[in-house]
Amino acid sequence: MADSLVSDGKAVVVTLIAGQAVDKGDACYAEGFHGIAQKDADGDTTDNVVALETTQREFELVVGGGVVAAKGDILYITTDGTDVVDATNTNRDFCKVTVAKDANNVVWVKLLENKE
Repeated sequence: MADSLVSDGKAVVVTLIAGQAVDKGDACYAEGFHGIAQKDADGDTTDNVVALETTQREFELVVGGGVVAAKGDILYITTDGTDVVDATNTNRDFCKVTVAKDANNVVWVKLLENKE
């Protein structure tokens, strides 16, 4: 009988939507999962598969200048999968700020649980 364990569950392999490019370390949303990209991918049909780390660890991200990111704030990822924002309407809960945004737009966050 084959072992039923297939992964340690720390990452999920996803296929990016056409044209969705990510760099290693970017926040990303694809196929219903959000996480941190573990490699660069340009989003074309020959380079559109990437592993997303989904663990409950602390990550350092660069966010847009207009994003308010105080300690304790919830940040969201846009449904196109690549922008972290501080307001939501149809965006997905992504992370909680553990260290407030600094003058270089760097913020420390802890990913929120993936759920639909």
